[in-house]
Amino acid sequence: MNQRQRAALKESLVTVGTGFIINWPISVVLLYLFIDILDLSTLVVSILLTSCFTIIAIIRVFIIRMWYSKEEKPKKDAKIG
Repeated sequence: MNQRQRAALKESLVTVGTGFIINWPISVVLLYLFIDILDLSTLVVSILLTSCFTIIAIIRVFIIRMWYSKEEKPKKDAKIG
């Protein structure tokens, strides 16, 4: 496995790991809110959960991608200079 593949694997593991850690507590809170407090139907709960998790995932992956692209830039400059 070359350096580029290792970096891609590391980024993928961070992305999936943070999703696992973040999504479970959010799902517990949202399910409690949507089912027990707001008493919504299964279809509405499903749509709202999917929407919330999509927005959260976009933000989370964007932040992680920006972090890793910041780390990659000095390495590219070092090869050029």
